[in-house]
Amino acid sequence: MLRTLLVVLIVVSCVAGCRRQPKQYDQSSPEAVIESLEAMVKDGNTQRLHELFYAEDDDMRLALRRFGRMAGRLAELAVAINEAFPEEVEKLKEDAEEAAANGQATSIMARLSQGMMRQRRSPNSNPGDTFNSAFQQLLTNPYDSFEQASDRLTAMEIGEGYAGLMWDGKPLLPPFGIKIREDVDDKWYIELPLDLPIVTKYRPRSEEQWLIAGYLMKSWENAAVDLKTQVEDGKFRNIDEVAQEAGAMVLPPTLMIGIAYSSQFKEDD
Repeated sequence: MLRTLLVVLIVVSCVAGCRRQPKQYDQSSPEAVIESLEAMVKDGNTQRLHELFYAEDDDMRLALRRFGRMAGRLAELAVAINEAFPEEVEKLKEDAEEAAANGQATSIMARLSQGMMRQRRSPNSNPGDTFNSAFQQLLTNPYDSFEQASDRLTAMEIGEGYAGLMWDGKPLLPPFGIKIREDVDDKWYIELPLDLPIVTKYRPRSEEQWLIAGYLMKSWENAAVDLKTQVEDGKFRNIDEVAQEAGAMVLPPTLMIGIAYSSQFKEDD
């Protein structure tokens, strides 16, 4: 009997030891963080992107983990869309390459910024096409900008324990920038620009506020899961219909959670 138990324990130990360990991503320097960002996307580990971001406390870390799960679901949705509409996806890629050749914005954030700037300059203009193309890119290839991160993203030292993120040699989000910082665990992390003047007043600070932010991530995660199922079931005829349904899914919970979040600041006042 004792011999049998020993054999069982040995087998269990071997199985446990042979389990595949999660890949370790280097964060020993700002440059390593950029390389790990690209590697996570290429490895299909976008659900782990949150590991590269700095968290001020456990509440923020929990919200970032929920962001990671949402990011993973968004990647799965993109795979389903690419399989369902390969010709349309290829056309979107060709349009993006043509836009890049003409010096136009091609990244998701750049397109959204371009649309907002155009609307500011001409309030009567319709930025719908710009936003729609950016949204379609988000659904079909959400991490396109990060797949070649090491080619375009660089880090410039700005002080002890801090570096600034550069895109094509220019600071991200000028004049404030986005920083990478070293933490007490000797790892480097991307620091979200929560102290921007437009953000700092309404950024999450309390446990409840971070929980609400996490609920928002969860609602988007659920929308991505439901949308993926509908895409795989053949409910949509094209990517435009997918984008419209995505908006219909995301908008109501986002508005409701936004109201709950804004009430936090009314109570503080």
